[in-house]
Parts: sequence; structure tokens; C-alpha cells
Amino acid sequence: MGSSGRPGSVPPPSDEVCKELWAQVQDALQRRVQREQFETWFRRANLVRIDDREVEVAVQNRFARDWLQNYYVETLEQAVQAVLGVKRRIRLTVDPELAVPVRPAPSPSMPTAHVESTVPATASPGGSAAPTDGSAARGAGSHKSGAGPLDPPLSPPGGLLWNSDVVLNPKYTFENFVVGPCNRFGHAAAMGAGEQPGKHYNPFFLHGRVGVGKTHLLQAVCYSILSHWSNARILYLSCETFVNHFIAALENGDLTEFRNKYRQVDVLVVDDIHLLANKERTQEEFFHTFNTLYNAGKQIVLSSDSPPKDIPTLQDRLVSRFKWGMVTEIEPPCYETRMAIVKRKSRDRGFQMPDDVAQLIAEHIDENVRELEGAVTRLMGYSSLIGKPVTVELAREGLADLLHVRRGAPSMDDIIQEVTQHFGVKLSELQSKKRTKSIAYPRQVAMYLARKVTRQSLGEIGGWFGGRDHSTVLYAVDRVSSLMGKEASCKQSVEELLGRLQGF
Repeated sequence: MGSSGRPGSVPPPSDEVCKELWAQVQDALQRRVQREQFETWFRRANLVRIDDREVEVAVQNRFARDWLQNYYVETLEQAVQAVLGVKRRIRLTVDPELAVPVRPAPSPSMPTAHVESTVPATASPGGSAAPTDGSAARGAGSHKSGAGPLDPPLSPPGGLLWNSDVVLNPKYTFENFVVGPCNRFGHAAAMGAGEQPGKHYNPFFLHGRVGVGKTHLLQAVCYSILSHWSNARILYLSCETFVNHFIAALENGDLTEFRNKYRQVDVLVVDDIHLLANKERTQEEFFHTFNTLYNAGKQIVLSSDSPPKDIPTLQDRLVSRFKWGMVTEIEPPCYETRMAIVKRKSRDRGFQMPDDVAQLIAEHIDENVRELEGAVTRLMGYSSLIGKPVTVELAREGLADLLHVRRGAPSMDDIIQEVTQHFGVKLSELQSKKRTKSIAYPRQVAMYLARKVTRQSLGEIGGWFGGRDHSTVLYAVDRVSSLMGKEASCKQSVEELLGRLQGF
């Protein structure tokens, strides 16, 4: 951009001048932020252009751009002003070719491809990335070369690969996980996978209902690995993303690039792996990806809403491989665990929740950890807004819609009674081997309702309907869900039955 002719305008500096200016700006930045923050966000950036209005800085991906825009623009402006003597507006752009790559010295067991294409695990403006309190050094000191897939780091901190779906939440560590009878085994297994990746618990397969803590443990595994091997390359994404990437690779004819991306990592974390159901070609590709990583001693971490054998149409060889390592379930939290979660979440926000209020919340929100945390946040906000202390009365007022009085949970007998009356069938018919539509459809609806409103396992539900197995129940649930999206009459019938069962 040439001189505009305005007073004070200057011609654009040469590339060499930009390079020298950026080096000075980086020096100024290092005096303003912690070393980890600088290595994370500014080492890979590059000054592209400067004029009398703004400074343009290139970063390697949209995530880095958005993070700098949200949390570090003022810091950048201060550093630029310290070097130039005048203030300039910061313009952040994405250009992987212009952004300066960082090429750490690789450890003996890590392939070098894609090391430069990472974004660290940091997820807070305070720069709390993978632990940097010396734990990495301790891990390196105690880890023998060749003892596992991840040797001690010989490079600056690494983290998640840039094409991961998520940013690690600094609160999702093992230290912040509330352990109770419902999740004790899953927590212990996750710690084992994080402390000795690629060894005893590989793959690590975690399953459970929505909101019971699966995501927390998956991210805790990543943090644990990064605390010992800070240059570990972790790819963390949803199964849906894997499917979409594979479809795009097929369409564009770049399967080689796709395979390199997924197979040249140290840790692969895939959330909601049950979405592989009914996707035969994608299952084939994931099978080979799994084999490549497993044979190389790399850690595989998977989560699902059901165990491997209950995922419909999943190839037997995948089911077998998923069971090679550790398969564990997280159940909905028991009352004591819910109480502990409420107390912990309130303490984390600098507040000591009264016992009677914690008991009230724990009694009424009995399945979903996220709802418990949301209730704590909402109650504290409500208390602050109206200027009253947190009491049972205030909790009932502020959380009225969450603390509605519930009758006893519907039983299987309740479900069978409602279904047989609604469809005009007999229990003996639902339990029979008849597969005519007039019998099979009510049976499937009954299984769907049982899965929705009871805590019965898939096997227990199947036992009520003639001893049918897990896969039959799971198929029924998927079938009714699909029909509800397509047929208004099905949706109306099921919602009517749900309403009666739940006492609405």
C-alpha cells in the first residue's frame, strides 16, 4: 500500500524491515506475557504489513486468530506502540503459508509430520495450558526411553492439532472431577490411560448417558498426557467430523492426505463413536486407522452413549477391537455424588453452598451433571441480582422450573399399561415372537419409552419383552426416533404417552 499523501503517512516498509520490526515486537511481547503464552500464541505469528493506520499480523488458523482477537489485541497494540512510538490498530488475518511454522526437534518415537500445525491446549486468557509447574520434567525424568509410545519431550510445548474440534477446558482435569461410586472405575481407568498412553488401556472406551462426565474425563486424559509429554500430538474430534472429512476426501480424491492427518498422531480422541452405525465405508476406513495407530503404540480414546456391542450395524471386527483395551461405563451420579458436585461447583465460584440448599438441588436434579452445574450458576446469579442470600426459599423461587415436584419415576408396569391401552394389544403379544406391524410397532414404542423414562439397562428392557437382546432394544429406540421425525402421527402418539407417564 503506497503513501496516501496525508500528513504523517509513510511508505510501506520492505519485507526485511517488517521482519526486523516483528522481532522487536516479539521482544516487547515477551516482556508482557508469560513464556507459555508467548510460545502458544505469538511464536508462530508473523508481521505481514504495516502502514500509517494498522499493523497486519498473520496467524496459522482461524482459532488462533479468534483467540488473539478476543484476549490479546490490547497486548499486541501495547507492544507495537512500544516499538514504533505511535499507536496502530491491529489487523489479524489467517494465512498458513505466511504464518511462521515452529519446527521443534522431534523425539525419537514421534514422526515429524504436522508437528508445526498444532494449537496448544490452552483455553483461558490466563494462559493455563497443559501443566507447566514442572510436572512435564518430572514425567520425562521418570519415563524410560522406549517404554511407551511417547518419549520425553525435546521441544517446546505442543498440544492439540489445529484441526481438532475442541479447545481443552482448563477446568476439565482429573483434580476437578468429583469421584463417586457411579464413576470411580471410569475415573481410575481414564487416569491409567493418561499416565501410560498406548499401553494397558488402549483403546480406552468410555460410555454413558448425556451429561454424566464423559467429556470431562476425555479432556482430563489429554491434559494428563500433555503434562508428561508436552509435544504429544493430539487429534480430538467428533465422529461426525471424521465421517464428514472422509466423505470430503472421497469426493476430492485426496484419501492419502486424509489418512496422513489421522494416522500420524500420538493420541486420537473420537467423541460419539456410535455415529459410525450404518456407515459401512466409513467403518472400513476407521478400522484401518485404528489398526495403524494401535500397531504403532499410539493411544486411542473413544466415547459413546452405549457399549461397543450395542452399537447397531457396527462391524464385528470393530466391536472386537474396541474391546481390546478398557471398556467402562459412567452411570448417572448417585445422591451423595450429586451433593458433592453441587458443593464443589459452588466453591469453584467462591461461594459455600448451604447444606440444605445443596440437598434440595441434589434431590431434584438426579441424572445430569451439566444440569447440576447450571442450577448452581443460575442460583448464584439470581441471588446476586436480587440482593438476597442463598436459602432454600430463594432456591425454590429461582429454580422453580427445575425443582418441580415429581411423582415417583414411571415403572415398566406403568409403561406396559399405557402402551397396551393406547394400542389395544396384550402384554402376551408384546412378549411374543410375533413381528407383524400391529404388534412390533407398539413393542418398539414401549422399548423407546422405557429407555427414556427409566434407568433400566438395554438388557433389562429387552427382558421385559420376551428376553430380547440389547441390539433389538437399541434398534427399536433408533426406529421410533426416526419415525417421530418423519411421521406426525408417531410423534403425537409417543409424546402423548410420555406426557402421561411423566405426569405433565
